[in-house]
Amino acid sequence: MRPSSQSSAVPSSLPPWVAALAFMLALMVVPSSWAASKFKVLYAFQGTPDGAAPSGGLTLDANGNLYGTTANGGGTQTNCGYGYTGCGTVFKLTHGTGGWSESVLYIFCTDSKCTDGATPDGSMIFDAKGNLYGTTQNGGTYGQGGCSNLGLGCGTAFELSPNSGGWTESVLYSFQGSAGAGDPNGGLIFDSAGNLYGTNYASGNCCRLVFGWGAGAVFQLSPGTGQWSEDVLHDFCSQTLCGDGNASMAGLIWGEDGTLYGTTAYGGSSSFPCEGLGCGTVFQLVQSGGKWKEKLLHTFTGRDGAQPGEIVPDGKGNLYGTTMADGAFRFGTVFKLTPSGGRWHFQVVYNFRTGSFSGSFATRPAFDKSGNLYGTIWTQGSGNCQGGGCGLVYKLTPEAHGRWKYSVVHNFSGSDGGFPNTDLLFDKRGNLYGATEIGGSAEDGVVFEITP
Repeated sequence: MRPSSQSSAVPSSLPPWVAALAFMLALMVVPSSWAASKFKVLYAFQGTPDGAAPSGGLTLDANGNLYGTTANGGGTQTNCGYGYTGCGTVFKLTHGTGGWSESVLYIFCTDSKCTDGATPDGSMIFDAKGNLYGTTQNGGTYGQGGCSNLGLGCGTAFELSPNSGGWTESVLYSFQGSAGAGDPNGGLIFDSAGNLYGTNYASGNCCRLVFGWGAGAVFQLSPGTGQWSEDVLHDFCSQTLCGDGNASMAGLIWGEDGTLYGTTAYGGSSSFPCEGLGCGTVFQLVQSGGKWKEKLLHTFTGRDGAQPGEIVPDGKGNLYGTTMADGAFRFGTVFKLTPSGGRWHFQVVYNFRTGSFSGSFATRPAFDKSGNLYGTIWTQGSGNCQGGGCGLVYKLTPEAHGRWKYSVVHNFSGSDGGFPNTDLLFDKRGNLYGATEIGGSAEDGVVFEITP
C-alpha cells in the first residue's frame, strides 16, 4: 500500500464543520500507510531497575550505540511525581551482532533529598573525552524555592564519566530557582571554550508567572576551579506582557554566526486565541560587548500556530519547527524561517489536520539526507492509549512551489509504544530513532527504530 498523503495548502478561513470533516477524513486514510513502515522496537522498559517514560531524546556515540534518559523508574522512590515510582535513569543501548542490549548507567535520587538530581529530561551530549552531560528538572539543592519543584530542588546539570567499574555521576551545578535559573528542560550544548548553554522554563528574574512560578531564562554554565558557575544570559518576561517570550521549554541551537536560537512556548502576542499567556516566540541571542541581547525572529499569533517546540536547521540557513496547537485546523503547524536581508521571513509549510499535541510538546523534528522532514504526533492515530490515540511518526516531503506532502510512517498501537515524546535522530545509515513515553510490554515506554 502507498502512504496516505494530504495537501499543505493554507485556507484563509474555515467554518467548524469543515475542520471536523477534514479531521474525520484524515482518520479514515491513516491506516493505508501502515504497511509502508519498517518499524522495530529496540527495547521496552520495565520500570525497575531500567526506568520508565523515556524523555528528552537519544544520543549516538561513534560506535552507533544509543544513550538516553527516563524521567521515572529505576529506584523505588515515590516522591518524584508524575504517577510513577522512581526518579529516573540514564541508559545505554548497545548495538551488537545479536541485536540491541540495554544497560543502566545511573539511577537518580540516591538519597532521600535527591541531591544528585531527579527527573532527567532533554538530550544528553558527549564531550571529546567521552563524558556525558545532561540536566534534571528536579533535585539538587534541597528545599530551593521559586521553581516548579516537588520539594526536591530546582534541578541540576550533571556529568557521567566512564571508568573501569562503570560510570560515575557528578553534579556540575544545582540550579537556584528564584536566585537564577530553575527547571532545565531542553538539554545542553557546548561552545568551543567548553561552556554549557541551556534553557529553563521556570524561575528567573521575572515579574509575570505562567504556572505559579517564573517565566524561564537562558543560562550559561562555565567550568572553574573545582566547580561550575552560572550566568543568566536572558530572563524572559522582561518586557511588558512578556513580549520577549515566556517559558523556554525547548533546547538551544547554535547558528553559524555564533548566535543562539531557541523558542518560548508562551509570551509574545497576547491576543486571541492566546490572551494572557501569548502564543510563543522564536528568538535569537546575539553577543555584543560581553553581553547577550535578545532579538525576536517571530511572534506567533495562533493563526500560524501556538506553543512552538525546538527548531532544527536544514543546512541551508533556514530554520524549521513545529507548534503544538492552533493554525488553520487548530492541531498545530510546521513552520519555516528564512533569513533575508537581516530579517527573517516566516512561512507555515504545513497545517496538521489531525492529532492533538501535533508538535509533541518541545520535541525536535529531523531531516534525512534527501531533505524530507520527520516528526511525531503525540496522540491520535489508530491505536488506543488511555482512551485516545497512541500517536504516530509522520514524514513531510518537499514538492514544487513550496508545497509539502504529508504521509504517515508509523502508527503506534500501544503494544509497540505510545505517546512519542522525544526528539527524533538519524544515524549515518539513515535509520531513524526515537522513544515513546508509554506502551510496550510493561507500559513503561520503548525505544524504536525505523529503517529506510
